[in-house]
Amino acid sequence: MCIRDSINAEYGGLEPLGWIHTQPNELPQLSPLDVITHSRVMADNKSWDGEKTIVITCSFTPGSCTLTAYKLTPPGFEWGKSNKDTTNTSYQGYLPTFYEKVNMLLSDKFLGFYMVPDAGLWNYNFMGVRHSPNMKFALQLSNPLEFYHEMFRPAHFLNFSQMEDNDKPEVEEVDREDLFN
Repeated sequence: MCIRDSINAEYGGLEPLGWIHTQPNELPQLSPLDVITHSRVMADNKSWDGEKTIVITCSFTPGSCTLTAYKLTPPGFEWGKSNKDTTNTSYQGYLPTFYEKVNMLLSDKFLGFYMVPDAGLWNYNFMGVRHSPNMKFALQLSNPLEFYHEMFRPAHFLNFSQMEDNDKPEVEEVDREDLFN
């Protein structure tokens, strides 16, 4: 069953307009892998309109968050759909004309929705070895957990708990004079 048919059956005709790719750095263009991924999603969901379906890149740059929206051009869709090799980083034939930047309006007047994996994990930025392009998961209508949620950073929290478990502190406590008492 395609994503749109699943959404229509379960959620009363909501229309998916695209997907969001979070990334640690802002890129000067839509990546070839994003073109391939978006093409495959559109090919698997024939009802998605290429003129209305977009990819939003969300780049976490120092001190800010940059959002950029793209739509595929017909040649980009065809190239991405026919490109089967996602492991090769040279991406033969990739051109910057395979996508167009589009305007994005951020407003509280329009409500959207998120489809997130039913297990809650969506951010593999801190645990990339656990991510696989062939992962199987079901989707649910929900708000995603925040980017830095503890579920996405188990190693960080294990380090904190190990620090608390040590009887001997790693850093000696400093004597400070209390000038207010």
